[in-house]
Amino acid sequence: MKFFVAVLAALLLSACSAFKVVDLDSTGHFPTQTTAKVVLSKPVDLDSRKALILVPPSDFEKGLVGKIGYFDEVMTFEDLEKKVVAANMGDRIPSVRDRIGINNAAKHLKPFLWLKFERKGTGNDRYARYTLIDAKTMEDYFAAETHLDYVWTGVNDQHNWYPMFNALIDYIRENSKTYRR
Repeated sequence: MKFFVAVLAALLLSACSAFKVVDLDSTGHFPTQTTAKVVLSKPVDLDSRKALILVPPSDFEKGLVGKIGYFDEVMTFEDLEKKVVAANMGDRIPSVRDRIGINNAAKHLKPFLWLKFERKGTGNDRYARYTLIDAKTMEDYFAAETHLDYVWTGVNDQHNWYPMFNALIDYIRENSKTYRR
């Protein structure tokens, strides 16, 4: 029994990764050997929408988007709340934690893009997905996902997050005339 517990603990520890914000490599991508599945890719003029992007509330995701070096300003939900308070717009934008609040912020502050993270699926068929959304129209422009394999490859930055952000970099390259990396 002790052997089983030790093996299980070793597997769980090796399946996890300390999510690290790393620099882009010489190809302009995050270092990984895997790719994400692109499930949506609409052509759009990203250059007119690069002033601000709202990202999930973590330093890891904010850091990775910052390393891409395309968006003028990268904000988490907390940052956006502070901006709403500083602009004295709490009565017009009481919350930015749901679609309606995000949409109101885009209408009353300035238009921006929202990088939404979600987990999909059930049981062993689970996926992580990032969707790039126009916060003013709530139109989805781009989505990439990776399989969450908790048993064999692990759920970590190299197998899941870097591939999705690399797909986002490729999307930016395809839809921007100003992005140079």
